[in-house]
Parts: sequence; C-alpha cells; structure tokens
Amino acid sequence: MKTSIVMIPLFALGATGMNAEMAMNGRLMSSHYYPTTDVSMLAQMQGDPLMEAMNKMMKEMHAQQMKGNIDLDFATMLRIHHMGAIDMAKVEVQQGKDAVMKSLAQKIVDAQTKEVTELDQLIPTLQSGNKNYDPANKNSGAGKAMSDNMMAMMKTGNMSMSSIDHEFADMMTKHHKDGLIMAKSILANAKNGKLRSMAQKSIPEQTSDISKMEHWMQSHK
Repeated sequence: MKTSIVMIPLFALGATGMNAEMAMNGRLMSSHYYPTTDVSMLAQMQGDPLMEAMNKMMKEMHAQQMKGNIDLDFATMLRIHHMGAIDMAKVEVQQGKDAVMKSLAQKIVDAQTKEVTELDQLIPTLQSGNKNYDPANKNSGAGKAMSDNMMAMMKTGNMSMSSIDHEFADMMTKHHKDGLIMAKSILANAKNGKLRSMAQKSIPEQTSDISKMEHWMQSHK
C-alpha cells in the first residue's frame, strides 16, 4: 500500500535565516499539515537521504545573496537547483530498486552535471555585470520573478514513503515542475544568450521526465 505525506522542507519548521514572509509561510504550512503526520513518520523524514538533499538545496537557495544582476542571480539560483537534482538522483542511483527510475535518475545526473559545468564557466563572466533590477522589489519585474520562484519551491507536494523509488519519483516531479517555472522566468527576464539557451533546452527535457515519472507512479500505486 502506498503511503503518502505532504512534503514540506524540514528547515521550514525552524525558519532560520528566512525573511519574515517566508518564515510565516513555513510556520503556517507546518501548523496546518504536520498535526496529521505520525511522529514516527517525521523521524523517518529527518533521516531520509532524499529529504536531506532537498533540504540542503533549499537552505542554499535562501542563503543566496542576490546581487541585483538578473543574469548572475538566475544563473546562481539555477546552479543550486541543479545540484539539488543531482544529489537526489544520486541517492536513487545508489539506493533505488526499480530499473526505470534508476535509469532516469542517472540521466538526470549526467545532464545536470554537464549543465553545472557550463554554469561554472558562465557565472564568473557575469560577476562584473551592472545591477539591473531591485531584489527587494517583490511586486514587479525580476524581483517578483525571483520571489515567485522561491515561493513555488516552498509550496507543498506529496511524497510517498512506500519505497525510495516512489519517494524519488514524487520529489523529482515536484523539483522538475519548479525547474520549469524557473526556466520560464529566465526566458521572460534574463538577457544572457547562454543562460536563455539552457533554460529553453530544459523545458522539453524536464517536461518529458515529468511525464515519465507521473506515468511510472500511476503504474506503481
């Protein structure tokens, strides 16, 4: 029988280092959803390697200091997001049991490791760019796009605890959907051609992965 819980980043319970809006959002989510979650389930989540990988990514996201240069800030955010996918996919490759999920996870590791290398080459070239937006303005423009991306990642999703394969499929589906939001934000706001090309390329790739994972989950209830 498949057991699912509402997935909430565990660091949201403490909300350390988050701005007031995010902290309040984390408290509201935890108070709304966690009372229905068994204490033993929470303990399992805290020692869960996939949850730890996702938590690491979210902490790094919130620790990122926005520079006010849209290309640099999106490239840095995208790199952190990719590393989260790589870390989660490596757990599935090492600990997963299902051949389809393990193969898809390896594909994600290979593709996003390549893109992290490309971002490592791109980011230094963007460091000297001029400020072209206000990160504090969360009501319009690129500042709103950045804030919307963060809020999308904080939204809850379902996470199956019935097997690591199910857990990976649920978590990576959510991760990829957040990635699509970021890619579309990059296309709407960024100026750098390489960054825009990477975002455009990721849309059909991640859409295909999402379709495969959702189909697999439907077939493995």
